[in-house]
Amino acid sequence: MKKLFIVAISFIALGCKVTYSFRGGEIPGQTFSIESFTNTATLVNPNLAIVIQDELQEKFSNESNLKYTDGIGDAHFTGAIINYSITPVQGTGAETVALNRLTIKIKVSYANSENNNQDFDQTFEMYDDFESTDDFSAIEDKLMKSISEKLIDQIYQKTMTEW
Repeated sequence: MKKLFIVAISFIALGCKVTYSFRGGEIPGQTFSIESFTNTATLVNPNLAIVIQDELQEKFSNESNLKYTDGIGDAHFTGAIINYSITPVQGTGAETVALNRLTIKIKVSYANSENNNQDFDQTFEMYDDFESTDDFSAIEDKLMKSISEKLIDQIYQKTMTEW
């Protein structure tokens, strides 16, 4: 009797299709596109717009079923870099700074041709701290890449999930 019950439960379980998804969001159509990001920050890194666009394209290409298009995609992104700044974070007590912070803020507009209720205009901001003794020009690209990845993760979460 026990074996019959186990076999019956197994058949029922195999017949039911249960899927779990941590995304929870709706995939908007089949394509996505990214317009060139403008850079309106006071301090400008000439590579930042390209890095952000490339990171955004790579994230959506690798982690969604959307295909990149040069035209206007079902999911369309435009944006601007509105802040790129270095500020002191932590003093040593001797009127010197121990840590500095590179902050990047971008404004992103998202249009979903499949569901315009998901459209948004939002500002995303992220930063990384670094030692004041570090040569900024030697670590700038690494910091910029790290911060860009965090920003792109925020954009991806906002676009692709509904928490």
